[in-house]
Amino acid sequence: MMGLITALVMAGATVVGLVILGTIFLLGIRLVRPGAPKPRGNDAEEAQLLQEIHRSLSRLEDRVENLEALVLDPGRGREDGQ
Repeated sequence: MMGLITALVMAGATVVGLVILGTIFLLGIRLVRPGAPKPRGNDAEEAQLLQEIHRSLSRLEDRVENLEALVLDPGRGREDGQ
């Protein structure tokens, strides 16, 4: 029984090792082999997209700061002093 379990473990380890080595080999071939150049996007469109992301993140930062102020100072927004 132990011989069968040992043989199955060894076979499984061999299969896993071959899969890992095969993956590394295929990735190496893909990196070394010259491929077709990937099409690049328009630089103006990319700049506009990055600017919009920056504006959105700035607004998000303001919102987070407002929420932090409300959580840390809950009486700040109340006018009745409760």
